[in-house]
Amino acid sequence: MYENCTAIMQMTRMILKDGYFDDMPYKCSVIRYKQEEDCIYLLTEEKLSSFSLDGIYECRIETEKGTVACSGILRERYWNKLGNVIKFRIQNGFYKNPVN
Repeated sequence: MYENCTAIMQMTRMILKDGYFDDMPYKCSVIRYKQEEDCIYLLTEEKLSSFSLDGIYECRIETEKGTVACSGILRERYWNKLGNVIKFRIQNGFYKNPVN
């Protein structure tokens, strides 16, 4: 559904009180979207340590029909033969035409 689309990941909130808030947008590409698990697997060229497991992120996906966005948390960060992969768990479903 969203495979091979470009995505922008950006932290919107921290979970930990004294955590590091990074509002830098990171460009990724969608490897796989598992609707039954509400998870998106993303490939990034950034260092995996750039992504905090203690933050809430917005994921904006550029599709042929426009931009869709959702928010959630990162469940995993790992490296495999494709490269740096992050597993994003959707908490607030997709919405079209995000304001930002």
